[in-house]
Amino acid sequence: MSRRESFAVQLDKHRRTSQRRGSTYAQRLSLAEQVGTATDEVTAPFTSTFAPGEMRQLALVAHNHMKPAMKQFIETYSEILKKFRITGTQTTMKMCKSMWGEDDPAIHYGLTCTSGPLGGDAQIAALMCVEDLGGIIFFVDPLSAHPHQADIDSLLRLANCGNIIVCPNPASASSMMHTLRCALLKGDSARGMIPSFFETLESPAVEEYKHQQAVALANVIKGNSPSAPAPQAAEPPKEVGKSVSFGTEKSVSFGEPAPVEEEKKKKEVADISQTTIDRALMGQSMMFSDERLQALLAVESDDDSDDDEEDGSSDEEAPTAKVSKGLFGIKTSSTKKSRGRMGLKKLGKSVRNMMISK
Repeated sequence: MSRRESFAVQLDKHRRTSQRRGSTYAQRLSLAEQVGTATDEVTAPFTSTFAPGEMRQLALVAHNHMKPAMKQFIETYSEILKKFRITGTQTTMKMCKSMWGEDDPAIHYGLTCTSGPLGGDAQIAALMCVEDLGGIIFFVDPLSAHPHQADIDSLLRLANCGNIIVCPNPASASSMMHTLRCALLKGDSARGMIPSFFETLESPAVEEYKHQQAVALANVIKGNSPSAPAPQAAEPPKEVGKSVSFGTEKSVSFGEPAPVEEEKKKKEVADISQTTIDRALMGQSMMFSDERLQALLAVESDDDSDDDEEDGSSDEEAPTAKVSKGLFGIKTSSTKKSRGRMGLKKLGKSVRNMMISK
């Protein structure tokens, strides 16, 4: 039995249907009549105990494929919606004004935002940030891609941060109309039914976030932040001259040209890291001047005649520059002269030949 078939069998065995679910056409028709009766009751004319200016704005937003549903919703629940300062995107506000008129002094319109893809959702989110938005009725199209999806996500995220009323579909919005009507009828004693229209609320997660931010700020002020750079020891003063750094653990410093002894020149050659020579072999020798490189390689040319003699010598160990493996994997730390010491001399010769060929 396949996994899908097994899941279907489990659903068939454990499916729980409501005992009140209409199983016949007559029962479903009876339920529809009950919904109609409840809608008629909630949309009957009434007088609100709150003026529109005493409450925060109520936003109406709908995606393109949901605009017909939004128009039907506004027509059905106009008696309740007109008791609020209505804000929304451009198309939704035009629908409201076409049905209610623009000159009725009893109707207080809020901000008319631009179209959603042009920043309308961001404008509604801004109203929330300035504490003038109590609820959002947002008919979202779940089957279409939206070019301003980032704005939509931002609006819904901020609505959750502000803990305001959000109705993302007609079913939840229709149920919310009953609560809004009841609160408008009862007055001050019913502010707790729609608190976001009167007070600034926040998500329970906001308190923990603020605590973490306070701890991070205190650590930065005290200098104990894990992300703060550790204090570094003062570097010794560098010699006067040009210094070139190759991003490795060693650097090469070239002072002013002056006559030096042969041994000192050889020591400078040995101090160059293997990575430096690797980069030179890969065509990055321009990181230091040709004159300096040629002067450096001139030291190697004097010792080329000694290579054959050393290659045939005994396995006696000799100290060499202690550096890590370079890009070519050549290790020059504590190697033997017989085989391991391909060394800086031959590499220098290769670099010199490369520079001459250029």
